[in-house]
Amino acid sequence: MIQTTWSTGEKVYFTSDTHFGHQNILQYAQRPFKNVTEMDELLIANWNQVVPADGTVYHLGDFCFGDAGKVAKIIERLNGNIVLIKGNHDRNIEHNTQLFQEVYDQHALLIEGQRILLNHYPMLCYAGTYSSSKPTWQLFGHIHLKAGGTGADFKRMDYCLPYQYDVGTDLNDYAPIGWKKLRKRILFQIQHNTNVTYWLSHTNTDF
Repeated sequence: MIQTTWSTGEKVYFTSDTHFGHQNILQYAQRPFKNVTEMDELLIANWNQVVPADGTVYHLGDFCFGDAGKVAKIIERLNGNIVLIKGNHDRNIEHNTQLFQEVYDQHALLIEGQRILLNHYPMLCYAGTYSSSKPTWQLFGHIHLKAGGTGADFKRMDYCLPYQYDVGTDLNDYAPIGWKKLRKRILFQIQHNTNVTYWLSHTNTDF
């Protein structure tokens, strides 16, 4: 059974795949930074510009490369309380989970009556997808989507439902995304029966 947290959505944010301290991610995800120090500093600045000190950030995995000391130094500079949903590159914090407010393999939220599954990976099938009244949403990271992206996993978004959204930092202006903006984007997807691959690459919609 997946544990569920209830929230009003106030001061709640989502992100994934920051990869603090990861040199190779610059090339793999085609990030526009000269070096990893520049990347880390911009990610921290963007995070703190969006997230208040009393906010809660659900980080959906691949937080940081380095030992527990490196992770702790990054967390000390970030606003808000961080709940980590572990990704495939979070092995360095397996035994240092006290660094975060909470740590899960997967988790669920209930915000304004909407059930939301939090996983590092996009899911092909999951419970609640075809509910006639209020389908369950799923948030994920891992695949490093970006507008016009051409990564190895980009085409997999063709199989994602309108109820799924990539909260990865690459797709969201290298910053956490707040609940209100996230809700607006998913409702747009549902209305147009599409997903982020299409509308970020082919529309001029202002979000």
